[in-house]
Amino acid sequence: MKYHLFPDTDLSVSQLCFGCWGITSDFHWGDRAEEESVGAMLAAVDAGVNFFDTAPVYGDGASETLLGKVVAENNLRDKLVIASKVRPDMMRPEDVKTDCDASLARLQTDYLDLYQTHWTSPDVPIAETWGALRDLQQQGKVRHIGVCNAGVKDLDAIVPLQKPMTNQLPYNLIARMIEFEIQPRCVETGIGMLVYSPLMHGMLADKYKTAAEVPDGRARSRHFTTERPLARHGEPGCETETFAALDRIREIAASVGYSMAELALAWTIAKPGVVSVIAGARNTDQLRQNVDFLDRSLTAETVTAVDLATDELKSALGSNPDLWDGGDNSRYH
Repeated sequence: MKYHLFPDTDLSVSQLCFGCWGITSDFHWGDRAEEESVGAMLAAVDAGVNFFDTAPVYGDGASETLLGKVVAENNLRDKLVIASKVRPDMMRPEDVKTDCDASLARLQTDYLDLYQTHWTSPDVPIAETWGALRDLQQQGKVRHIGVCNAGVKDLDAIVPLQKPMTNQLPYNLIARMIEFEIQPRCVETGIGMLVYSPLMHGMLADKYKTAAEVPDGRARSRHFTTERPLARHGEPGCETETFAALDRIREIAASVGYSMAELALAWTIAKPGVVSVIAGARNTDQLRQNVDFLDRSLTAETVTAVDLATDELKSALGSNPDLWDGGDNSRYH
């Protein structure tokens, strides 16, 4: 396992961060067997993963509860970097502190290594929220502060208050929207990027050949027509461009002897500013694959070829990084 430092810190994290959204059952991921999730988390630790990311909205607290149980029962707290988030509707200062205490209780710990805003709120000035986060940091309940899903306007408002250690963002071969503005700003400012959805909910793991094969719970993103039952973005979607890009990625992967998932993960970790790639695993087999795939390396020629293969889709999706909301409803600012 390779480890990376966050900019301007001595905090070292594994290049694979275990994403805990899918360790419990919900409408997006479907049913999950607890024993398989526990096995995957313990296998991750055995493989050298020291970084786990969760949030109170994942399973309405169930994700934090299960992670806390595994960490406590196996005496792992001092070995791990644990990150969680403020609920989007808990951004007022008094609510931030309440939400943090609830997360600490579920996680059975007295501190978080990284506490992140999940989304900024249009109703609460970020300076108010940030003041509460700094209070938690001074109290020792939070060691580092980060953001998730922060656009350049948000970053411009936050950085003068205190540079966030991290910005957690969606990024993969078929969702390159952050490359327009946010990624360059993070690199320039020295904000480490944690990237999620590296396999785009299985689409880059070669699970689906056509849009019709993708279940409704995973077909909510702006790649798909807004006519899908759970889509809310109000856009026509980019299904033709998406599956044409997947076909080209599949061909490039075969030409270099990689699976699509290997190619996708290796491409992501090689990109500027990326400190760690967040990927979940529903069982030990998926976990071991993720660990192995992130150790792959790509030639500059292959990276360029893959970029070219997905440029049309990148243009079609545009600069809005929000996977779920389009136009004026985008939650990125």
